[in-house]
Amino acid sequence: MDGQPKRLAAVQWLIDTHRDELEYELIRNGVRLRWLGGPLLTWRDVWLIAANAPAGSRLAAVLDERNAWTPTDWWLRSIEYSLRWLVWAKTKDGQKNRGKPKPTPAPAETASRRRDPELTGMSKTQLRAYLNRPRVALT
Repeated sequence: MDGQPKRLAAVQWLIDTHRDELEYELIRNGVRLRWLGGPLLTWRDVWLIAANAPAGSRLAAVLDERNAWTPTDWWLRSIEYSLRWLVWAKTKDGQKNRGKPKPTPAPAETASRRRDPELTGMSKTQLRAYLNRPRVALT
């Protein structure tokens, strides 16, 4: 029973940070989060449902971006890329090793390209004003 406090903390963290996804997963399993603590739904039940959320579910995707796709999606990605590569290999570009096709980006690969909300841009006029400011020489 020494793992029980960690499980309780994990369930509490899920409720605090990913409540909507957790509730949706519970509804898919025929239970409601509001039943937690009663005879119909225990803390262990919630932990088990969350820990075993199937790949492709919203909860699995927020816990690990690689689980946003099901194994079938990964196989289809591989097949699609292989077919595009085979077609490319028969072209003149393929014979000269130019314009090689790229695989469809995986969920974890596309997430890194998103803009950071903490960073803010500046307009062209603000940039010009910043660059035209007098500079101080370092001595």
